[in-house]
Amino acid sequence: MWRINRERVVLLSGPAAAVLQAAHPQVAMGVAAHSKFRTDGMGRLRRTLEAVYSVAFGSKEEVETVASRVAHAHRAVQGKGYSAFDPDAKLWVLATLIMGSVNMYRRFVGNLTASELDQFLEENARFGEAFGLDPSLVPTTWGEFQSYWEEMTCGRTLGSHPICAGVANAVIKPDAPWFLRTLSPAFRALAVEYLPRTLRENLKITPGFISGALWAILDKSLPLIIRVAPVKLRYAPRYLKAARIQYSRERTAAKGSLGK
Repeated sequence: MWRINRERVVLLSGPAAAVLQAAHPQVAMGVAAHSKFRTDGMGRLRRTLEAVYSVAFGSKEEVETVASRVAHAHRAVQGKGYSAFDPDAKLWVLATLIMGSVNMYRRFVGNLTASELDQFLEENARFGEAFGLDPSLVPTTWGEFQSYWEEMTCGRTLGSHPICAGVANAVIKPDAPWFLRTLSPAFRALAVEYLPRTLRENLKITPGFISGALWAILDKSLPLIIRVAPVKLRYAPRYLKAARIQYSRERTAAKGSLGK
């Protein structure tokens, strides 16, 4: 998880993950009823990243704080036909983050072996537990995860409620702030690339005129940029902080061992 999620480039999976999450009726209904996603897209993104990075790279105390905060916030997200505590919806949200991170890493950074993918799933099961998901629900092998993914993306659940299309389109074209609204063609392009055609049609999301051109530019430039970029630009700040703490602990332990 550290190796994959430290890469800032995995954030490019955000629009696709957000749209795929909104395609789940329970998630869409909860977001529509309890979130200012149309006008506070930046705040929602910031809070999501803070929670994800805190659990991925933070201390035990930070993880417990985030878990408590999320559980408190989710208590109100319940209504007719939806609940933030529904295990199927929770699993789907986690799955979009897993697949998005893996897609971006493999596309722009490097390959991942079968054992590494299985390990990533195992660590994400513990990650999901911090947000109230039973870790036993997470597939244990990448093959099982891909089967689950295909079942969801090709099944009848995603996009099955009219509200899904409205929320999904609002996520990639927020009303405010103005600069996020200006970037909506890019968000659409990033989202469409990994959406199955049938789901795109159900959600009424079309590729847009810049989709192919944007991905062509990214595919050509990002792998080179990543290889030469300094660590402060390439990696997430929370990872760099966690790595410094880990290094300091290892040095302290090594000194103590030599002292003995």
